[in-house]
Amino acid sequence: MPIYNGALYIRDAIQSIFNQTVIPQEIIVSDSGSSDGSENIVREEAQRSKLKVIILPAKTPGMVANWNSTIRAASGKYIKFLFQDDLLHSNCLEEMVKVAESDKRIGLVFSPRDLLVEPSVEEDLMTQWLVQHPNLSAAFGNLETNQAGSLLLRSSKLLQGPLNKIGEPTAVLVRTDLFHRVGLFNENMRQLVDMEMWVRLMASSHVGYIPKALSSVRFHAGQATNRHRTEEIDRFERDRLQDTLRTLAIYPLLHWRVKCALRFAQLRRNRFCVKKKLRSLADQSRQPPVSAPEGGPDPLIPPDSLHSVGSHGSAEYVAIGEEFFRYFIDLCELKPDDRVLDVGSGTGRMARPLTKYLKGGSYEGIDIVARSVQWCQRTYASRYPNFRFHFADIYNKVYNPDGKHKASEYRLPFETSSFDFVFLTSVFTHMLPQDMEHYLSEVVRVLKSSNRCLITYFLINPAAWKLINEGASYHSFKYELPGCRTEFADTPEAVVAYNESTVRGLYAKYRLNITEPVLYGTWCKRKDGLSWQDMIIATKPADCV
Repeated sequence: MPIYNGALYIRDAIQSIFNQTVIPQEIIVSDSGSSDGSENIVREEAQRSKLKVIILPAKTPGMVANWNSTIRAASGKYIKFLFQDDLLHSNCLEEMVKVAESDKRIGLVFSPRDLLVEPSVEEDLMTQWLVQHPNLSAAFGNLETNQAGSLLLRSSKLLQGPLNKIGEPTAVLVRTDLFHRVGLFNENMRQLVDMEMWVRLMASSHVGYIPKALSSVRFHAGQATNRHRTEEIDRFERDRLQDTLRTLAIYPLLHWRVKCALRFAQLRRNRFCVKKKLRSLADQSRQPPVSAPEGGPDPLIPPDSLHSVGSHGSAEYVAIGEEFFRYFIDLCELKPDDRVLDVGSGTGRMARPLTKYLKGGSYEGIDIVARSVQWCQRTYASRYPNFRFHFADIYNKVYNPDGKHKASEYRLPFETSSFDFVFLTSVFTHMLPQDMEHYLSEVVRVLKSSNRCLITYFLINPAAWKLINEGASYHSFKYELPGCRTEFADTPEAVVAYNESTVRGLYAKYRLNITEPVLYGTWCKRKDGLSWQDMIIATKPADCV
């Protein structure tokens, strides 16, 4: 029982231990330095009881460190936590120990818990959510009295809300020697510290479940876990939990959807770290920040006059190219011997990092801006003969107003089923519906069966529309055209958005299987966006010619 300034409820908590139908071997209390007489209340109650109550002499600063101090002092076969605000039902220990004793492989036993909500937090959004979802474990589906913890880790909903599907430590009983195997609670965490521990325990033991509430957890305004909560802290906690899930002992046990979510989260972390580093380096030197050969600037980075939309200067150019390079490898499983098509290749932003990787494969880039293509042809021809660039003289009001051909009628100058990987970044965000659909059909034509494509969009869906209406989004897309929305009425191709349902319908029409989930971007100020634009990764079926 770790305590800190719990005088208001601690007497009731202690009494709930004394009233158990099974007598505990010992009650260990660790005080984190209370100033409200909490420890004195414990001593008073201990004197009235014949049970063995141990009050640790040393004060242990820190909430989680205090939890760990009780574990280190425990000598019993099982550890049952009780927080100072909570209550154990009288049969809690008896029921949980009975399940634990039924199979020595069971290292963790848990049950649902009742909620005791104080009036001070009844209007709190988190409290209201908890009241609506009292049984956290329901997200696991039907649980048995005894199951391998790996089965729970294999849930496709492991990282979906509620994250903590086991519950607070008050709702859990743990075999003591299991802590010796997996370690103690992570003292660098606060909000998700119990969830992170349950993950480690589930990977190492069977889990027992009792389908009825055996404890009551209280929610009130003064709880430590509700204080000092910020977006930065929440992000740090999620990162630490994800680091645990990526460990060798746990990652192989996870559902493929969870593995994908972890890869996406890591890419987001890497993206922002890389961009911050690149900008810092660019400020220190006018030379390109990465991959510059000795003796001069990187020849694959174009002059500032050629930087196209989406990157502003060398640092952004490099950062975005390196970002998408990781997406190609990690999310699309690009191989060094693949034949790659980049539609909308610009000045080689995506080609540059691929030169380090496509050793046995090849790259074809095509673009409607003649001077960009010419620069790439001159720059890459002698250095990388497996990299080729093509000019498509297609009309676009913004990028090629003198173009001779309509995009809706243009046939890509490549054989059918000739590419292992096709990608379009920031292309359909500048194309109107008829042109976009024709290009999508061409992607399907030139892509080999059973292979992938990656295409970016601005997708309108309820979540994005809500942020737009709230004024949060960087783009308003206030002008509606047949089949799409645009930011500018006079030059609609400058920024184009599509309803997600429309895009999904086209993918179904042309038999492209979307790899779920769609990877939404931050353009509308989503907090969990991966890149700037939304990304769809899809596969051409094996039986699609």
